[in-house]
Amino acid sequence: MELTTTHNTTESISCNSCLNQVDQNDTFCTACGYPLKGSEDEQKNFMMMKSTKEIYLHEENIKIKRASYALYYIAGATMIWGLVAYGTSKDIETKNSILIVNTILALIYASLGLWSKKKPLTAIISGFSLYVLVFILNAITDPLSIFGGIVFKIFIVVYFVRGIKSAIEADKLKKELNIE
Repeated sequence: MELTTTHNTTESISCNSCLNQVDQNDTFCTACGYPLKGSEDEQKNFMMMKSTKEIYLHEENIKIKRASYALYYIAGATMIWGLVAYGTSKDIETKNSILIVNTILALIYASLGLWSKKKPLTAIISGFSLYVLVFILNAITDPLSIFGGIVFKIFIVVYFVRGIKSAIEADKLKKELNIE
């Protein structure tokens, strides 16, 4: 019985766009879609579109970062509010429960802010959902709380909505650019 081996004689080259190794016979890069055998104009157009998408991705990441900052602002405001309520409350049991609840909420918001670096869309949606839930619960227990700090609340909601939109757009751009 005789064994024969075949050797792959095709050489690989580097893609000019993503620098991945591709077979020299390929028409397009399998990683990024760069037209390896395209005309000079097609290759320039591809690179311009890629650069444009990278710029958009950078802009979306800035908006996402602002939304994650909103999570930190809420954490800080929640903690400060808890300390103020603790200091002004007369009932010891109420003081302690206010401080514990606000500390836990502040830690959750801060944790979501940290998590937004890895999973921005999920963290921002979770933070926004928690924010709305706390807002509704406060409105049920004290209807006048709806109007307290209304400018701050609007500011936070706007940053959350922008962050969610930007995170969705950034995910779409990352897929188009084959990032992550």
